[in-house]
Amino acid sequence: MSTFEREMSAAVKDVQRSVFLELIRSHPEMTLAELSKLSKGQFAGLLSSITVGEVINAGRAGLAEGSVDLDDMDGDEDFDGEEGDGEVNTRTAQGRREYDNRVYDYILAAEEPVSATEIRNTIGGTSLQVRKSVARLIEAERVTWQGKARGTRYSAVEE
Repeated sequence: MSTFEREMSAAVKDVQRSVFLELIRSHPEMTLAELSKLSKGQFAGLLSSITVGEVINAGRAGLAEGSVDLDDMDGDEDFDGEEGDGEVNTRTAQGRREYDNRVYDYILAAEEPVSATEIRNTIGGTSLQVRKSVARLIEAERVTWQGKARGTRYSAVEE
């Protein structure tokens, strides 16, 4: 399989996973038993890649104000060197822009190229959110990469 085919396959899987997760989130009335039934059919592979945390954290953003004391998830802060809490909101265009800016600030502040795992552990978010954010930054020509697969490292483009 060529590199292009692998990249296309990975991109299609990412989109399928995102759509599947969005469908689960859009049906909060779904029981765990109903969700479990999906794990035995054609969606077994997709469902096995989704964590309960991803579904729960997505639902937190939509809770009524005052019902639960949530951490500030708007992402307005610049990177200050503190570790992320794992929860980020990339469901909206504004949330994606804010997350992208936090990822970019982290990459820019790094003295040497950084991995997606380092970004995720510091800024927060899921592997998918980090990969998509970095892809948007690469497309915007703000970030460049070197290496392949788990060896990929990202650095800021000199302006």
